Amino acid sequence: MAIISASVFLSKNSYQLLYKIARTFTGCRIHSLSLGSPSLVVHRQSRSISSNTDAIAKSEGKEAEIPQASEFLKYLRQRIKATGAITVAEYMQECLTNPYYGYYSRKNPFGRQGDFITSPEVCQIFGELVALWCVNEWNISNIGAVPFQIIELGPGTGTLAYDMLRILKSFPQIGNTVSLHLVERSSELARQQAKKLGIEAIDQTWITGAGKGTVEGAVDGPVDGAGDVLHYQTGISQFGIPVYWYQRIQDIPKGAPAFIVANEFFDALPIHKLQMTDGKLREVLVDVTEDDSRLRFVIAPNETAAVRLVPKESRKRQHLELSVEAGVVLNDIADRVTDHGGGALIIDYGHDGTKTDTFRAFQHHKVLDPLHEPGQADVTADVDFSLLRQMLRPKAISYGPITQSTFLFNMAFEQRFNALMKACKSDEEQDRLAAACDVLINPAKMGGQFFVFAVFGWKRGRLGPVTGGFQ
Repeated sequence: MAIISASVFLSKNSYQLLYKIARTFTGCRIHSLSLGSPSLVVHRQSRSISSNTDAIAKSEGKEAEIPQASEFLKYLRQRIKATGAITVAEYMQECLTNPYYGYYSRKNPFGRQGDFITSPEVCQIFGELVALWCVNEWNISNIGAVPFQIIELGPGTGTLAYDMLRILKSFPQIGNTVSLHLVERSSELARQQAKKLGIEAIDQTWITGAGKGTVEGAVDGPVDGAGDVLHYQTGISQFGIPVYWYQRIQDIPKGAPAFIVANEFFDALPIHKLQMTDGKLREVLVDVTEDDSRLRFVIAPNETAAVRLVPKESRKRQHLELSVEAGVVLNDIADRVTDHGGGALIIDYGHDGTKTDTFRAFQHHKVLDPLHEPGQADVTADVDFSLLRQMLRPKAISYGPITQSTFLFNMAFEQRFNALMKACKSDEEQDRLAAACDVLINPAKMGGQFFVFAVFGWKRGRLGPVTGGFQ
């Protein structure tokens, strides 16, 4: 692979500080998994399930193989019988976040014992370079001493947040001006994240009355425009940086520049599956078979609300997967970066409008039919970056997507890797580091299957090239 000089995409100060980081943080953290294992090297590999939904929906009869009825399946059947076929978005919502049966409500999906592994868990370099991206854009924006926010959507285990705070604290220019805001719906994961960030005293009291503090500071206690504090958990990290947890990005106070990171967040948002049928876009729904034993896909007989939300540029496509919730999140991101400054970095597996059926399930690092054992597996779909771009217009400007490999190399991945290799204490450590980094940058693995997409206000276009090699 050709390596592009990082100096093209980093300011001089940030490039010099990268080497300071390389000297200061010589220890390396590599995930304990055997990363050479083919079943673990790629998280939620981008490929369609074997039973294509187009064919299922057209036949309206092909059924998902479910070995035995579960309590959750019984619940879904009863709901569908009572209200009629549900959208794929509703099905995903139930499977992932149902308080009794939902996938994220009942288990920790990360790591070897879980169903997938994400880039931050593979090697610390990923989080370090994402943090450096935020710092460089902060420097380019000339924010100075104004308090600003780092916002992470879907923090997972808290590893990415930890690595980012560790790097941010090493920049004396930032000082005490930064606060971390995490959007996490799972209270259990929020507790794990607090532990990872070294927070000893956690305030988990729901606060909905008038709160103290200012929107601009966001350090003394973030509030909304009505004076209501909307976070549900807060504490001070081991780095001295305050951390707040929210159910939604809309609850995070506005008024300060924000750098938003969404690593494998958008792929978990519910999607509406749409396909061209007899010359018209129609929605794919989830129904039960006539004998009430299994789930199946069917085609909605009439136009649904989701069809009317498809951007004009995509109305002629034969098949697309539209996330209405993604549109809501993007609208909030666009408002923040346009009105208050900052930028957003979206990292996920996906495509630029070239794929059709990507809805699938993952369990124990294996791809399954999405109707198989609902609630027992992670259900997901590739992010359609072309739809994200269309939904952002004309409020904000987007860059990319570029591959994760391209982005990391443009952020001086090679230099940081070499520094860590020198810091390794044994050949075994070096082998593990090399294997972990191969997962991150290899085009046949995460390096080529994950993409990076940036969002800014229109003013950013006048400040020169965007950090990371975006065009």
